[in-house]
Amino acid sequence: MIATNIRRLGLYLMLAFAVVSASAVWWQVIEADSLATRTDNPEVIAARRSLPRGTIFDASGQVLASSEVIDGLSRRTYFDPAFTHVLGYSSLRFGTTGIERAFEDILVGQTDPNPIRDLISDVLDRQPQPRDLTLTIDQRLQDFAAAQLGGDPGAVVAIDPRTGAVLALVSTPTFDATPISGDPDGAQGAMDALRNDPAEPLLSRARQGLYVPGSIMKVFTAAAALDAGVTTPDTTFDNQPREEREGFVVDGFAIREHDLGGIEPALWALSPALQVSSNIYFAHVGLELGQENFLEYARRFGFCAPMRIGPPDRGLSVGTSFVTEAVDGDCGPFRDNVELASAAFGQGRTAVTPVQMAMLAAAIAGDGVAPNPYVVKDVRAHSDDGSLSDQVLETLGSGGGTRVVGSAAAAATRQAMVDAVNGELGRLYAGQADVTLYGIGDARSAGKTGTAELGGEQAPHSWFIGFAPAEDDATPRIAIAVLVERGGSGSAGAAPIAGRVMAEWLRLTAGS
Repeated sequence: MIATNIRRLGLYLMLAFAVVSASAVWWQVIEADSLATRTDNPEVIAARRSLPRGTIFDASGQVLASSEVIDGLSRRTYFDPAFTHVLGYSSLRFGTTGIERAFEDILVGQTDPNPIRDLISDVLDRQPQPRDLTLTIDQRLQDFAAAQLGGDPGAVVAIDPRTGAVLALVSTPTFDATPISGDPDGAQGAMDALRNDPAEPLLSRARQGLYVPGSIMKVFTAAAALDAGVTTPDTTFDNQPREEREGFVVDGFAIREHDLGGIEPALWALSPALQVSSNIYFAHVGLELGQENFLEYARRFGFCAPMRIGPPDRGLSVGTSFVTEAVDGDCGPFRDNVELASAAFGQGRTAVTPVQMAMLAAAIAGDGVAPNPYVVKDVRAHSDDGSLSDQVLETLGSGGGTRVVGSAAAAATRQAMVDAVNGELGRLYAGQADVTLYGIGDARSAGKTGTAELGGEQAPHSWFIGFAPAEDDATPRIAIAVLVERGGSGSAGAAPIAGRVMAEWLRLTAGS
């Protein structure tokens, strides 16, 4: 009996030792990196309070954020409010957000992007060394885009469709993050003022704002139906001219056309239908695509699930865009064909972020491949004098992209978007987005306006998505989404902003 008990005790001790050993391996080896980056890690909190923090630069080396240690506390200064919703803030009282949060451990030197250097530093017990970050965003374009929005609430998102590099990520209104990130004694009052501001400056409209998209959603509907083979660029619907006048009855509900501005309804194919932004045409296309296909393609394009700008472990979060009513964080099924037809032209229960719609434009510009977006270009050694170091420790990138539609579908949709800006009918609606109006003589724009009806007496949201240059032999260098909250028609509000921002980027990168 005693021998049996001793064996049992020995077995229990061996099991306990195995559990403790496995736990040690799990937390100290497998999960070591995630623990080091957690913002509730006491070492990270202590480092945030007392250690120097790396500088953040724009793509050309302009300082956007820097720190100094005063009375034993590390205090952050931000130099351009146009970047606040990108950088976030690092506050001794309120923690971190944005890039400051995603790259916290690297900025304060708790971890090194190179695992070998990180291990050597641990073995030698070296003091943490802050690291600097360089963004993909050029301050000149960011400030220019913010100036175009002016005092209007809204967003501008611009992406290089070739690489996924974020070129502009603007949300207005914005705020100066220094008061909540500098002197901790005054931070509470500054934060209270921001929280109580009815304009909601704390909301990153570009990444987290959800809006009815209106007619810019027709770009998605066209590309999905073309790729699925249910329509071609020449597809027409026999009853459309009559339905333009009388309404298109779907399951007993009459879908009405928007005001065509005196244009006489005709038997339109894809290009003229996109130029005049026919709700009736795209309701038909959505029904041809069908409920299951519509949701399948929506998920391919990134709808119905959260998105990140940057790598999964360090990305900026982007809210989920929905094409139907949200169910447990996903797009639920369509209730009926009326909802499907409405979603096909961007009304109904669709609700999207500006980032998602910029990605839609980038996918069409990129021959049907949606790039993986990123906003931090590289990690560099810290320079004590505030200058940009030449020592690059890690280069970051998108890692390619995901094909969402085939080349043929993308090419046909691209041509229709070129016509929607430059065609005889399209110029009446989206012509103000053409870069030739803003000093660019050797390129054209492609795109689509959106006037998202909100119901009641509310003015509609004004949208534009597109890209440039868009000629047949050109490679687009910028894809864009512009939203002006309650800004009226897409042609009057968002389109000229998009045209000016695209033209500015083509000027800044001329010859590159």
